[in-house]
Amino acid sequence: MGSGKTTFLLNFGKGLADRDVTVGILVNDFGEVTVDGDTLEDFGMEATEIAEGCVCCEVKQSLVLSIRDLKKALDPDVIILETSGVASLIPIFRTVKKYVDDIDTVTLVDLARYSKIIDSFEVVGNQIRAADLVLLNKRDLADENEIKDVKNKVRDVLDRNKMDTDIKAISARDGEGVDEAINLVLEDR
Repeated sequence: MGSGKTTFLLNFGKGLADRDVTVGILVNDFGEVTVDGDTLEDFGMEATEIAEGCVCCEVKQSLVLSIRDLKKALDPDVIILETSGVASLIPIFRTVKKYVDDIDTVTLVDLARYSKIIDSFEVVGNQIRAADLVLLNKRDLADENEIKDVKNKVRDVLDRNKMDTDIKAISARDGEGVDEAINLVLEDR
């Protein structure tokens, strides 16, 4: 909600497509029907919307079917699942691990709001602990001291076995750092 997920996703998806990586996108923002799927399609990206609930609990079967259908229709090199900002990632991993070869988790953190939400929403810490890559978004609105402070706070949240998790400051709005994020995600493939 306002962290820049859709803007990042647009830039990330375009960057992958520019590298001839076939991308399939699944969008799940539960509650009301989202604009995100339509927005992605407006920019020429295939997006499948999974509505009617959260993929971490209520609509797990819809997630599995969407992955299966996406693989049949597009056979993408990369499947991006945009979850709700309050999704619990561990149940999602358990649901999809049989259907995908590799799972890389990118967690987008709003630099400006991090300090306000980390103690209020347990799920934020859980998403950070599950991440392979943490992107601190809106670096264009923060100074270097703020970026350093939030990086240190994110490191404090990471589990000991995830201390090698990359933490990068980006600006989804102007695309700064998105290419580096793509490189980090693709380097293991």
